[in-house]
Amino acid sequence: MTPEDKIKLIIIDFYGVMTLGSYRETCQWLAKKYHLPFRKLYDVVYHKYFSAAAVGKYTERQSFELPIKELGLKETWHGLRRRHLSFQKLNKPVFNLARKLQAEGYTILLLSKNTPPQFNYALRKMYTRRFFKNIVNTYDLGLPKASPRTIRWALNKFKLKPSQVIMVDDQDFNLPAAKRMGVRTIYYRGFKDFKTKLLRYLN
Repeated sequence: MTPEDKIKLIIIDFYGVMTLGSYRETCQWLAKKYHLPFRKLYDVVYHKYFSAAAVGKYTERQSFELPIKELGLKETWHGLRRRHLSFQKLNKPVFNLARKLQAEGYTILLLSKNTPPQFNYALRKMYTRRFFKNIVNTYDLGLPKASPRTIRWALNKFKLKPSQVIMVDDQDFNLPAAKRMGVRTIYYRGFKDFKTKLLRYLN
């Protein structure tokens, strides 16, 4: 790695990496309760409705009401939302490592694809803004997360080249666009694997 390619920015997915417990856990809970296939639930709840709500096509309420109706679930939208939010917790090993790297001079960008109410709730619950100043919801950018335009936005904001950036996400489909542009990517599947790959890039 040349000095010009030294990593300066680490983009960490907020939901799924910095915090744990999201739509995967919600759909696992629903699968167990209703004896429905997890993949079907995830496709409907996350991909069909939440992902659309996260770019403004549905409201927060609709993102829960519509899958409830389509799947025939005996849930209220606010009850399912409350259950969904109950699964979320801070991923302390990632949090501690990110703070350490930030103290060492790396810029940490927490990037989320979320509806504004859920995003703001999580920020308050985890006291996130107390520790990190660069936190962005792609909803506010009007951009999809898995998009070259989002990567270009980050590169322009921090005045960096793709080779100076690492992007970490627990959804593999959010990474190909960044990788094609030259950003180093890490598919998060657990802290130990993530830390090993991250330190390999940094060193």
